[in-house]
Amino acid sequence: MNIKNIKDILKINRSIKNDVKGREIRRVLDVQTDGEKRRAIKIMKNAKGGQKGSITLVPMKSLSLEDFTFPFQNPAKIREALRLQVMPYNAAGELSLFPVILSKSGRSASGLVWYLSPEELDIPSSSAASKRGITWPAPLAFISKLEDFGGNGVTIWIDEENICSVLWQNHRPLLYRYKKLKKLPDNDAESSEKAEISEISWYDAYCKSRELERGGNFTVNVSDYDYDDNDDYYDDDADDDGGELSSIISESVSICPYLMNINLSKTALEGTRDLEKTVRILTRVSIWLTAAGIIMLSSGLLKYYNAGRETEKLRSRTDNFYRQTFDPSRTGRISNPVVLARDRIASLTGKDDGGHGIDEVLADLGEIFSEPGTKDVTLDIIRYNADGIDCTGNAPDMTTVLNFRKSLENRASLVQVDNTQFVAGIGYRFDIRVRW
Repeated sequence: MNIKNIKDILKINRSIKNDVKGREIRRVLDVQTDGEKRRAIKIMKNAKGGQKGSITLVPMKSLSLEDFTFPFQNPAKIREALRLQVMPYNAAGELSLFPVILSKSGRSASGLVWYLSPEELDIPSSSAASKRGITWPAPLAFISKLEDFGGNGVTIWIDEENICSVLWQNHRPLLYRYKKLKKLPDNDAESSEKAEISEISWYDAYCKSRELERGGNFTVNVSDYDYDDNDDYYDDDADDDGGELSSIISESVSICPYLMNINLSKTALEGTRDLEKTVRILTRVSIWLTAAGIIMLSSGLLKYYNAGRETEKLRSRTDNFYRQTFDPSRTGRISNPVVLARDRIASLTGKDDGGHGIDEVLADLGEIFSEPGTKDVTLDIIRYNADGIDCTGNAPDMTTVLNFRKSLENRASLVQVDNTQFVAGIGYRFDIRVRW
């Protein structure tokens, strides 16, 4: 890895770390009010009103996770493929899924998907910070404490009623586990300690049977926080504990930046659904617009083709009309019918005694054909009138045609070559108009 890439990674990590430090750290707990259990939020670390949002840690009861690899990278396609995979299990109840892409290779993508019961997405969110916040499984935030073990081991979360944990392998969560905390009479500390020992023993046996790297352990016990039963939000003024948690989470995000892409909340789920719905609608609209554009383009091309064909027919009829009217022996395109009409009128009115006589014209042509550059010119048709001559002939190459025209220019006031075209086996066929 070159120095530039290292700097880019450090820059990204610093920006993420600062973002975490600017967030509130909150947790969800169950409280009893008037004989009913309800969910509440406890603010563990204030961040000046949570202007950058919040990170909410939740001990999730129904959460499970697994790896995925698909030969495509489109998030909507990945979500649909995962939804099809769990469709047989939806009979037991609806599942909300949260895929996170961790790596891409070629056209393939791989990552983690979190499955969660929709009931667990109902989390109090009346504060401004929660609207810009992200929600994590509670043990997910403490991977930085396993850095000395290569990102392998178990992070454990213990609160008043729950114990949950995540098994990590190479900085990636492999297994999530939840249990209800069994309390001993009048001894909460002993209950937490016994539950922690039991959880660690279970992972020892599990990793041994699956031949996984056991790594280390890190436990966060927040069951000793005090709260007021009358509020949905509890503000912890112990900045030492909250600040320590914030630092641990910042280090975790620096080590595993993909954690910021994990958000197991109803807001994220609804946002994803709305985005997918919008993409589907826009895709359909774009398909219809593309089809309409193709139809309009085809119609325009057809009209252009028909217009060109009609124009060519009109030009051909016009040339035939001029040719039949003024000079039936003329071949090729008639580029200037006015001149042709004038020449025809002059010929019919007998204005042949002015200008060059026929003998002078033949004498000039004889001199021209005696010149070295014009000997290969052949004139098939010569039309003579008082104003000049019109000739149709051929030459082996264009240079000979130009030499012939130049020789005529020395003897006339106007020489114009029209309708020059190459004919295989003959050479260049041309029409030339000369006016004295």
